[in-house]
Amino acid sequence: MAQEYFDPVLFIKEGAKTPIHLSRTPFFCNLGGFARYFEVPPSGVQLLEPSISDPMVALGNRYGVRSATTEPTDPRYGEQTRLEFLADQVEYRPLWATSDTAAAFGMTLAEPGQGIRITSPQPCLSLVDYKYGMFAGHRSPYLGTGYRLLPKVCTDLEHHDFPHVFAAVDPHLPLVISVARYWPQRQEICLADLWLPRGKALYVPPRPRSSEQSCLDLHGNRNSALACWQGLGQTSVRTQTLLQTEHSYFCWFWNDLPTTHPLLDPTGAPHA
Repeated sequence: MAQEYFDPVLFIKEGAKTPIHLSRTPFFCNLGGFARYFEVPPSGVQLLEPSISDPMVALGNRYGVRSATTEPTDPRYGEQTRLEFLADQVEYRPLWATSDTAAAFGMTLAEPGQGIRITSPQPCLSLVDYKYGMFAGHRSPYLGTGYRLLPKVCTDLEHHDFPHVFAAVDPHLPLVISVARYWPQRQEICLADLWLPRGKALYVPPRPRSSEQSCLDLHGNRNSALACWQGLGQTSVRTQTLLQTEHSYFCWFWNDLPTTHPLLDPTGAPHA
C-alpha cells in the first residue's frame, strides 16, 4: 500500500544578504515599501526622530511574572532568561502597528516616504530577505526539540545591542511582530502582536544590557506569518530585516506555556 506524507514544513528560509555599513549609509528610508540605505536621504523623505520609550505606558495583555531565571549562556542563542508567568495559558493582544502602538514597545513606525538615521554600536549590519512559514512559531530552540514541529507556540522574545528594521514587503499579507514590555522589579509583562501593514516598516533601536532600566522592550518575529492563518491561499510571508548576523549578542526571554494569537482582518489595516 502506498504511503502518503505531508509536504515539508517551512519554518524560516533565509534569502539574499546585502552588507550595510552604517558609517557610510546611516539613513534608513522606506521607499515604495522597501528598505533602502543612503549616505544622505533623498529629497522629499521625511526624517523621523526615533520614539522615546516611556516606561509608564502599558499596552497589551498583562501577566504577572513569578520568577525570572537566567540560565548559562549558550553560544548559539546568547543569554537566556526563563520567565515563569502567573498563568495557565498566554494570549497576545493583536494590534495594528501605528505610531502609538509601536512607541508603546519602544519602536518607531516608518511609513513610505519616511526615514530614520540609525545609530548603532555595531556599524556593520546586513539586510536579509526572509521567508517565514505559518508554522515557524511551532518550533522552539530552547526545549531540545531541534526542528520538530511542536503542538504549541511558546513565548520567544529578545533584545540586543544592534538595531533591527522589519519591512513588510510581502505583496499580499501584513507582517506580524510579537512584542512585550517587561518590568523586572514590578514582576509584570505586557504582551501583544503588532500587525504591520504591507509597505510599512518598524525600527527597533539597539538595546544593550543594562541593570538600570526600569522596563525592557522585547520583540520576536517567529510568528511573522500569523496572517497566513486567515485561509488556505498562502502559507508564508516575505520580509526584509536589518540585523547583525555575526558576533552579536542576544538576550532571550522565553516561557514554555502555550500561547494563543488572535487574528486581525488584513483588509482592515489602518491607512497613512
